[in-house]
Amino acid sequence: MKILFAFSTLILVLQAQSAEMTAREHMSIHNSSSRPSVQLQTKQEVHRIHKIDEKQLAQLVQKETKEAIVSEKLTHRGEILYYDVRTANYRLEVNALDGTVLKRVKKDD
Repeated sequence: MKILFAFSTLILVLQAQSAEMTAREHMSIHNSSSRPSVQLQTKQEVHRIHKIDEKQLAQLVQKETKEAIVSEKLTHRGEILYYDVRTANYRLEVNALDGTVLKRVKKDD
């Protein structure tokens, strides 16, 4: 019984972890250049890496909040690539690699 409990706990912990970018992908989106051509290449690289597109994101947000997206921004923190999403009443962070909701905050009225 203890083994079954430990095994099921391990599975839940592994599933709860969000997908992360590899070190190579993470380094490919960092640069210190302010040249527009380099910034465009960085933006293209970020969009190449993400797995969840805007259409899938809209479906995930609709399912999670029952609201439409007002604004979205693809960004990253560390090795986590995520969408910063705003709806009429919520602010969400959605992992752009696997679609998990990292953060959900209801706006105060």
